[in-house]
Amino acid sequence: MRRRTEGQEPDLFESFADTDDAAEPEGGLPPARTLARSAGVTVVLMVLASLGFIGAAWLASRHTPDVQYTSLFWEGLVLLVWGGLWGLLGGAGALSVGVVAVALPWVRRQRARS
Repeated sequence: MRRRTEGQEPDLFESFADTDDAAEPEGGLPPARTLARSAGVTVVLMVLASLGFIGAAWLASRHTPDVQYTSLFWEGLVLLVWGGLWGLLGGAGALSVGVVAVALPWVRRQRARS
């Protein structure tokens, strides 16, 4: 097994430092318009994911597996897990579609600038 050599270790903060000072605005914070746009996109994606979750869970509750349960507790637990899993799947799918819908125009704008 190789041993580590003694000596100065490289400073990762210096190695990967952002050397483009022109990209950072004065004061270190991005403009308020940029922050508002980012917050708006985040809220839209959150709403889209929650609507996908609710829609998929509702659809799953309409089509439950036909199994006879020994008690009402187990039936409720199985229906909750069934709806929750389908809801998570639907929310993730809706979120991924939303991210692609937001990311593709952004990538095209970035390529047009270059």
